[in-house]
Amino acid sequence: MKVSFILFLIFSFSGFAQKSPDSLYLNFTKAYSDLADEKIANLYTEQAEMLNLYDGENSNSAKGQVEIRKYFQIFFQRFKASNQQLQLTFKIIDRKKSGENILDNGFYRLKILTPNKPSSFTFGKFSTILELKNNTWKFKTDATTNTDFIEFENANVSTIPAREELLYSPFYDELLGDYVTEKNEIIVIGRSQSRLYTYFEHTNQYRGLSMVNATTWNLGQTIIDNKVVQTLKFGEDKIEIYEHEKLISTAIKKHFYKNEKVFYKNSKGVKIGGTLFIPEKPNAKAIVLVHGSGPQDRNGYASIIRLLADIFAREGVTVLTYDKQGVGASEGNYEVQNFTSLAQDALAGIAFLKSSKALSLTKIGLGGSSQAGWIIAKAIEQTNQVDFALTIGAAGSGIDVVEQNLYNTEVLMKCTNTFSEKQITNAITQQRYFFDFLASSKNASKLDDFTKSIEKDTLIRDWLFPTSTQVDLTNRNQWYTALEVNFNPLSVWKNYRNPVLMTLSEFDDSTPTEVVKSKVDNLKNGNIKTIVFNKAQHIGLVTDAVCNSDIANLTTFHKDFFTTIKRWLESI
Repeated sequence: MKVSFILFLIFSFSGFAQKSPDSLYLNFTKAYSDLADEKIANLYTEQAEMLNLYDGENSNSAKGQVEIRKYFQIFFQRFKASNQQLQLTFKIIDRKKSGENILDNGFYRLKILTPNKPSSFTFGKFSTILELKNNTWKFKTDATTNTDFIEFENANVSTIPAREELLYSPFYDELLGDYVTEKNEIIVIGRSQSRLYTYFEHTNQYRGLSMVNATTWNLGQTIIDNKVVQTLKFGEDKIEIYEHEKLISTAIKKHFYKNEKVFYKNSKGVKIGGTLFIPEKPNAKAIVLVHGSGPQDRNGYASIIRLLADIFAREGVTVLTYDKQGVGASEGNYEVQNFTSLAQDALAGIAFLKSSKALSLTKIGLGGSSQAGWIIAKAIEQTNQVDFALTIGAAGSGIDVVEQNLYNTEVLMKCTNTFSEKQITNAITQQRYFFDFLASSKNASKLDDFTKSIEKDTLIRDWLFPTSTQVDLTNRNQWYTALEVNFNPLSVWKNYRNPVLMTLSEFDDSTPTEVVKSKVDNLKNGNIKTIVFNKAQHIGLVTDAVCNSDIANLTTFHKDFFTTIKRWLESI
């Protein structure tokens, strides 16, 4: 549905006074997000003109507060009827003073949010005249028309409101893939929801990129770094690489596989959006890549899923990646799903691959990092359709969520060098009592009494979990009420008779590597191979200590990380 839009922006504010020009925009967007026609009309002068000049549409123009309010009553009703929300972002590129008025020019982005459906976007440009009335700025003239994503993105100014924008998939997905330099070195471009990433295969260097504009991105000395070491400029199927504004290399895009955007439904009919990687020379094996925790799309945390998919597809493995429910192009809401239901999304991916006779697949497995370990184990528990499994840095290879969470808390608290041993012990004990309460409400008093005895220590207050009266166990609105926190995957792995590779890292701050490896090895299941990468962190990046695991400060994947996984896939 194409819709006409007037001028807008969104953010929280106090009241509706607009003493500065920017506060007028903020007030307007707050009213807009509230779908409040009266509040919006009050932001115009009594005789204001609103001019909608969109291509292929009626002008829908209005004059005066009364007519403008009528317009918005009709306009907002269509969104109220669908229980939709609107979120706006503005970029003002030009502002001039003209007598007592201000003249603004800029661009906007409108995000339309629909419950359990993917969001949609519209872009436009505006010209406004602002007039000061009784020490308050109001819109005297408001004219809007069409524009495209590129114009909005390339406006190199701060947004109103200031916030991190998610990358616009229809544009940035076209930049992803493999580029080959003059020296025949492969550069892989991936992305997370908010930034591009680049992997230099010949050195294992990995960098998150910082945007200059839609096609120009800088990389620094570490994965997340504002220093400019090189600049990548994307052109038509190529990247030009600059150092100090001097062109040092050009990489040409090469297609080792085909990408297809696909949709499939899980067992409950929820529509899942994904990307299918079809190799140039397929080997009849396929893998569905599963997410870690949080609101991840098909590219994964720090683009790790997209990077794995690229590397596997170049080796001949067909790959399916997908968006979590409620993220990207997928319907639903991942936040209220447990491991069993999250596993059903992955299993639906296997069913989707099996349904394609054109792919001619003989083996289909599951793989993923971090939380994916529990999800993959749950999938194997539900079916015999998983032909092999790959886990990376996954506590779900050998312990439950409770044990993983307590380990993570202990590591993070110790790494701050702020807390005494007693404080760390108190925080961990309180968290353990909280999990005991989740398992049985009979343990409520134990949790509440202990929490009361230590909560006066303000230093550890942020590390404490809620008391029994602060948790509604019937509402799955938190990870600890949604997930099966006591699910122990060991029995699943013990009885699994297909190939498994579990990669772990020496300095993993999320997974107790030695504990997990010991538990898995004690199963004596000859189908499972466990490998520990020395001097590496949670997803295989090189580090020298567990307290130096933040990816922002790292630079390089372990030299054996990808080659080990590739060789194993080839061998099964």
